[in-house]
Amino acid sequence: MVFWVGEDKFVYYPYYSDPLTYRLPASQAKRVGAETIRPGAIYTDGGSIPRAVRNWTGFSPWGYGPAYIVHDWLFIARHCILNNRVELHDRRDRAEVDKVRNVDFQLSADMLASVIQALVKQEKVPARGFAPSAIYGAVESGVARRLWDSRDPASCSPPSPKVIAEIERKLRAGAERAVLPDTTGGPVLVYQQRF
Repeated sequence: MVFWVGEDKFVYYPYYSDPLTYRLPASQAKRVGAETIRPGAIYTDGGSIPRAVRNWTGFSPWGYGPAYIVHDWLFIARHCILNNRVELHDRRDRAEVDKVRNVDFQLSADMLASVIQALVKQEKVPARGFAPSAIYGAVESGVARRLWDSRDPASCSPPSPKVIAEIERKLRAGAERAVLPDTTGGPVLVYQQRF
């Protein structure tokens, strides 16, 4: 589930009883030492697509949403590992953070491409020749590499326990579909889909 928490700022919150899970192809599973990657709660903006190209077919920041969430998870989990701050993640997500220890930069780009291919194969999105290739090129670029290698402690910033508690409070209250922002503050559910 994705919750709006501010301008261009969202929290991906896993539906823990049936979460978004990426089943790794055998070659990736062997490298990671795990068969699946299940993103935990993270801040995300979807794909970091430049505004100048967002109107082009296939370049929506949410068009390949599950792929972007998996990729964002890999980056944030890695930065928490590098900065010895894994405990900042929700306790339910810490084992998933640990799986990222064996993911290198190239594998992170390959995983994003694999999730996009799976979305196309499952007919969740139409096949688009140019967009996936361009997105893959961007996520394996030198700029992306510098972000991957960053040791900035601020790059490990999963949602706080307070934000998670507010999301769970809203879920218990019955938020199951898009709602308008309310005046009580806190996260607002904007999209929910089981994958």
